[in-house]
Amino acid sequence: MADYTLPLPRVGPREIALVGGKGAGLGALIDGGFPVPDGFVVTTAAYRDFLDATGLAGRPAAELHERIPQVPVPERVAAAVLAAYAGIDGPVAVRSSGTAEDLADASFAGQHDTYLGVDGGQAVLDAVRDCWASLWTPRAVAYRERQGWDESELALAVVVQEMVDAEWAGVLFTADPVSGRRDHVVIEAVRGLGEDLVSGTVSGEHVVLDKSTARRVSGSASVPDTDELVRLGREVESAFGCPQDIEWTRAAGRFQLVQARPLTALPAEPARQERKRERRDYGMAADHMPFPPFPMDNSLFMRPTLRAIIGAIRTAGVATPTLDETVVEIDDGVIQVVPPQRLRLTPRAVTGIPRAVPPLVRLLRTSTTAWRERSEATLVALCRRVDSAELAALSDAELLEQVDALMSTLGSLMPSRFGAVPRGVLAGAVAERLLAAVVGSREQADLLHAGLMSAVPCVTTEANTTIARIAATVRADPELLAVYREEPATQVAGRLRETESGRALLADVEAYLREFGFREMSIFTVGLPPLRETPEVAHGLIKGLAQGPPADGDGADRLARGRAGLRGARGLRARLLTPVIRRLIEVERRTAGFREDSHYQLVMTLAVARRVVLELGRRFVERDVLDAAEDIAYLERGEVTELPTAAIRGVVARRKAARRAALPGYTIVPARLQTEPDDDSRVRGTPASRGTATGPVRIVHDESEFATLQGGEVLVCPYTNPTWTPLFALAAAVVVDAGGAASHAAIVAREHGIPAVMGTVNGTRMLSDGQRVVVDGGAGTVELAGAVELAGAVE
Repeated sequence: MADYTLPLPRVGPREIALVGGKGAGLGALIDGGFPVPDGFVVTTAAYRDFLDATGLAGRPAAELHERIPQVPVPERVAAAVLAAYAGIDGPVAVRSSGTAEDLADASFAGQHDTYLGVDGGQAVLDAVRDCWASLWTPRAVAYRERQGWDESELALAVVVQEMVDAEWAGVLFTADPVSGRRDHVVIEAVRGLGEDLVSGTVSGEHVVLDKSTARRVSGSASVPDTDELVRLGREVESAFGCPQDIEWTRAAGRFQLVQARPLTALPAEPARQERKRERRDYGMAADHMPFPPFPMDNSLFMRPTLRAIIGAIRTAGVATPTLDETVVEIDDGVIQVVPPQRLRLTPRAVTGIPRAVPPLVRLLRTSTTAWRERSEATLVALCRRVDSAELAALSDAELLEQVDALMSTLGSLMPSRFGAVPRGVLAGAVAERLLAAVVGSREQADLLHAGLMSAVPCVTTEANTTIARIAATVRADPELLAVYREEPATQVAGRLRETESGRALLADVEAYLREFGFREMSIFTVGLPPLRETPEVAHGLIKGLAQGPPADGDGADRLARGRAGLRGARGLRARLLTPVIRRLIEVERRTAGFREDSHYQLVMTLAVARRVVLELGRRFVERDVLDAAEDIAYLERGEVTELPTAAIRGVVARRKAARRAALPGYTIVPARLQTEPDDDSRVRGTPASRGTATGPVRIVHDESEFATLQGGEVLVCPYTNPTWTPLFALAAAVVVDAGGAASHAAIVAREHGIPAVMGTVNGTRMLSDGQRVVVDGGAGTVELAGAVELAGAVE
């Protein structure tokens, strides 16, 4: 019976024909003094005698796969296995060990079966027999065919080992299997048993470390004692003479190795070169988050959104940093988001990416019409219901339930919202190229953006049209115009109430705020008031627009001129391409409107959630827990119920101080990762709307300064959002520290036909009010007018 089983310590490293590749590898590890769980090998002799005794030897693969699990194990083989198993206390892991696996040129990874937590003699025999059958699964047979493997002498051993109650488990690659770098090691780890990680059914922690120092290069910091694991990996690689793929477990603070095999299909080591840190353009992120989100924002939507994104990416087999490495608290309650600088494929991407394709395709096929209907029936209906509710009648717990319902409903819609946008972006890109082929590249920009993409039906167009109409009413009435000229925006409403015409105008403004007042002022937040809570911002817009010249036509006029220009194109190319261009532009227009409307529904949700949160804050003030209702934004959602009330004031005070300290120069993405100006003395950025314009600079730092912009001035600002866009009817050009070519400001600037330069970083710092500048929206430059005129004279 001795040849049917072998204790692992007696396995020789060269006995692959008897114990299989996995068994031989474990024997070599034990021989080298490495920690390995105790166990034994059911040898290939047992497998061959089983086939001979049952008459299955030489049968076709499909028959072997089907019948092996159904045939009893011969008594002499069963007795040997049970005798060896009697020396192990507790459950075991039963793992296949093929004579054709774990070799330098073919790993056979995942082709044969493994069974964990097997307990009892009969269960062990059944698991051994199932492992034998797995030698003949269709996937294993196909793998051998691809490898050109001769099956005539094929056999399977089975490793039976003590089951380790792992706290952590995973895989250690002693070279980077994706980049080929031999100076790195890569660890994939999960809490508990590692089989789901190896099989690719779960995502684990991913960490890359320097092989010589064990210093973390990238990835998770949560895997314990990685320095010890790296040391083990180095020693195994040295003992075996080549890079290794090592499976490991950790229990009671001790690592054990359960497999080591050569790392196959390793790319060639990349050529050594000086690696420069890549800096990227995160202007869009800065445009949406120019200030730190509040702790309440972090818990309601910042962390949940990023957690969902990270989970989706990892499920596809792409290694990403952990949530804690992505959302970094730089001070008490103040966060920054650290995007991954490189995404790496893990071995499970082989199955993960194909599995991710069908749902991704479904996402990209999202119908904007269907999304709108679903949002109206769920999110918008919920917002209207909560916003009209008598909040004072609800308990604290019921208020929090309302907030949770709003966030949950919003979260269920956001993936498909983003999935519906790329189709329109692609249509727009194709339309630009085709239109350029018909009318030329210079005319294309004016015809498309300042014509065919004007007056897109959406909430932003409606809001801008409404505020422009109110401003036109003020401009036409000397009495109303005098009020806006003489009073600061904060005092206008009081003066308007004194006259009948003023009261009528005030009613129009209030209707505007009811319809469009959910709009955010600066960032996505529940911590700052939206437009409906700051009517002085609306009066500031009206003040600036009313004192400026009447608009040179509206969006409908520009659209009509654009369509006429497209109809007027002549030539064979125009006749062939114009129908296609029309259809593409309709898709782009539909998507642009959808983007604006769905964005508004996002900020509507936050505005309504803010109303509920402020009710909680008001109650905390009544209970002498907070000094102001708005202070509740400095707490996270869970802290509202979990923090001792006596500690809340201190927490809020610390976080207020931390936020004030972080405001100067704050960026949502760390500045060290962002593109910096090549020359900080010059103002350059992303070309966002073609054309040139000359005019005096007007720096508008925030919404309270809207009324300072005069017609013909160059608007220079730190950020924008849709609330700012009515100002573009006055501006000669737009220069923004943040944002990109796809931002709201860029899109509306193109519609108005004015130059725009986005993402300058230093525009508000380098320029000052009254300076005459030349803005070149096609080149992305802003230069002093005198310097440009001098250069022209020299030429």
